[in-house]
Amino acid sequence: MAIWWIDYSSAKLAAGTIKSARVGSNGETATGVIRYIDAPNLLDIKHTNAAEYRDHLNSGLGIAMYFEVDKDDAMGGYAQGAENARRALAGCNYLGFPGVIFFCADRWFNAPGHPLITAALWRAYLDGAVSVLGRGRVGAYGFADAMDAARGHVDYFIQCGAWEVARNFINGWQDNNYQPYVGGIQTDRVLILRPIPFTPGGGSSAFMNDEEWNMQLPAGTQRSMSFDIPAGASQIRVNCPVDYIIVHGIWQAGESLPEGDKFDYKWSNEVDFHIDRLRPWKIDVAPGATQGSIIYTYSPDHPERIASLSFR
Repeated sequence: MAIWWIDYSSAKLAAGTIKSARVGSNGETATGVIRYIDAPNLLDIKHTNAAEYRDHLNSGLGIAMYFEVDKDDAMGGYAQGAENARRALAGCNYLGFPGVIFFCADRWFNAPGHPLITAALWRAYLDGAVSVLGRGRVGAYGFADAMDAARGHVDYFIQCGAWEVARNFINGWQDNNYQPYVGGIQTDRVLILRPIPFTPGGGSSAFMNDEEWNMQLPAGTQRSMSFDIPAGASQIRVNCPVDYIIVHGIWQAGESLPEGDKFDYKWSNEVDFHIDRLRPWKIDVAPGATQGSIIYTYSPDHPERIASLSFR
């Protein structure tokens, strides 16, 4: 079965409404959302808010975010990318969102009535966002020209436009020809082709013992993989089909944990691990932890691998 998510901007939608909507080409229901994020003092109708986000999270929906002011965002280059990423980061802190944010070129580079976006400007814009959020949390949204120019600068991609020119490296393709109505509003549907690294979690209704979620594991230095921890889970197992990986694990603040990065060091590990399917890395969940991050250095023979998390 194909995996379909939706994105939308004209209203808020309940998770139950989304999960019951048949949006796929073969009647598949939506299993995730890509919503819009901004700083909490700049939210308007198109942005998600804390109540909607928590509802989606607790239901087990996959979640990613877009950041977009207008179709000419990239014209500001590096400085604008950094500024917009700071706004997005404020939104992440407000929501508690640890996942990927797709920065947008919501038109062809050479679109009538708009200034020309050059590949260099777009790359600089994305580099500015990466300078604030880190490469592990920045993605690119746009047409084929934006996808091609973004390669090597970000690792996650949502392409819009014709399926016939969809690139083979993208995470998702936004179908602009069929826009299903969900909960009375028109949405875009996104065919998920490669995992977007965010683990559903939240309420105990979303947690199943030994349930496993796959995610992309980009190579590089000081990369990050973040996830929510389902209520009721006491142990995380990380499975990575690689040889050696240097890992630093961080529990992010839950209600009973210190704020920010002031965590107890007994919840932190930094050492060379040999992780594979036969010998997964097992981590006891800190009491009260609601989120976790793994910061790692990974240099494999193959540039991309699939890792997985499972909870028990």
